Amino acid sequence: MSRIANALNMYFYLSVKGKATICQLADYLEVSERMVKKYKDDLEQAGVYIGAIRGRNGYYFIEQTKTFDNIGLSESDIIALKMARETITSGNFHYSRGFEKLAYKLLEINKSKEVVYFNKMMVESDEVINREKDIWKVVNEAIIDKHKLKIKYKSLKKAGISLSERTVHPYGVFDYKGASYVYGYCEKAKAIRFFKLSRVDSYNKTEDSFEPDNKFDFQNLMQTSFGIYNDEAKKVILKIYYPMSEIVKEKEITKNQEIIEIDEKTILFTATMKGYEEYRTWILGMGECAEVIEPLELKADILNQIQSMMNLYK
Repeated sequence: MSRIANALNMYFYLSVKGKATICQLADYLEVSERMVKKYKDDLEQAGVYIGAIRGRNGYYFIEQTKTFDNIGLSESDIIALKMARETITSGNFHYSRGFEKLAYKLLEINKSKEVVYFNKMMVESDEVINREKDIWKVVNEAIIDKHKLKIKYKSLKKAGISLSERTVHPYGVFDYKGASYVYGYCEKAKAIRFFKLSRVDSYNKTEDSFEPDNKFDFQNLMQTSFGIYNDEAKKVILKIYYPMSEIVKEKEITKNQEIIEIDEKTILFTATMKGYEEYRTWILGMGECAEVIEPLELKADILNQIQSMMNLYK
């Protein structure tokens, strides 16, 4: 456990017990008595003063009353923590239960007003999450150590699932729509690729090191892409009708989007975007409220999709 986490756990232990000997704290935190003294110094630097009764029967105690001033949390910090707890636990992220325990410890001391907030997310099953957690640990080590990963990856092709071996230079991990991905340079594709952790069939961290491509800007990619696909950027022009016109006006689809109001119920949406497969699905999801003006290939593709759907329901 980290030094910060141990210092906080020492604070919470003393908050509940009232007092404890150095030996008791060392046993509880599974560290040496010397480290307990260091945690005492860390807490006092943060404004939490730990009193000490010296001698054979000596012990530590918290000199101040339990307030959030002791750990530097304001009312707005508490509101943010409560909202973050709801978002993280509803998403069933890898360490959501650990975060919930930490948030509970912090919030137990607080007597502030309740925050009414609920977050709904599409989540993966517990079985998938637990397996991803094991993969994430290895991936995270490889990212920190800059070591290559060898994986067998299941790609979803039109003909069915394709299993391929990949050597990946892992740059980072991110979450998208309730699923976790690792991104980095794929030696097979000779390009940056995203790999969904739940589709990694087997994996291991190699001893081969790599140097990340410093020119690759993940944040810029996310800002110019509709979703997570890193394909060719295309200029998209849509005429969007009410009520979807109002919904689209409320959102930032991409950083470069332009919205022109044609009339009270119609807008012209223009943006240069990556992520063809995802924005095509988004447009289809708007049904009769969206009309593709450009590009022509997208218009033809959507017409084919509609025809296939009509054939399905005949």
